[in-house]
Amino acid sequence: MSARNTSTCLGFMALAAVLVLGAPGGSALAQVEMPDVLVIGDSLAVGTMPYLDAMLTDRSLTWDVVDGRTTPQGMHALRLALRDIEPQVVVVSLGTNDGPDPHRFTSRLRRLLHDVSPHTCVVWAAVVRPPRKGRYGALNRALRAEAKRDHRLIVLNWDRAVRRGTVVLPDGLHADADGYRYRSFKIAQAVHVGCPAA
Repeated sequence: MSARNTSTCLGFMALAAVLVLGAPGGSALAQVEMPDVLVIGDSLAVGTMPYLDAMLTDRSLTWDVVDGRTTPQGMHALRLALRDIEPQVVVVSLGTNDGPDPHRFTSRLRRLLHDVSPHTCVVWAAVVRPPRKGRYGALNRALRAEAKRDHRLIVLNWDRAVRRGTVVLPDGLHADADGYRYRSFKIAQAVHVGCPAA
């Protein structure tokens, strides 16, 4: 074998080792293989950004989060994002700025699930909001009912964490730093566990 061929062979072997074992320091080569996570959401998603980024360093995160976003607006953003990536997980923080009608919310939820791959998990945090923004209990019941119907949907019990006092919402909607850290931790857990078996 010539010196050039030996060098080429060793180069391919080194590249294979990097891809299998992961390069030190999180090199670009190692990151190519990281699963994609797409985050679509409203101001609550904005609040998780610094924490979730730090907790999911083994994933490639794409963020599309905007204050005040409704579920229809989020669905439009999702469709645009899916032109470029096919995420392993879509993290959703929507519903806070929607109306209280559970039937309309269920219809939107099912359309969103239809838009993603059959192999994509959807992690969706339950809704909590102050009375001035309208009732929300029926939206959470719709989320949980849909999760029983479609195993790709994972509902985070944000409402229960608030009710237990695990997290504090100073304005009745947005968390403090500890609350966003907790929310991000629960999202990261769900991303790592993935969809339950069908």
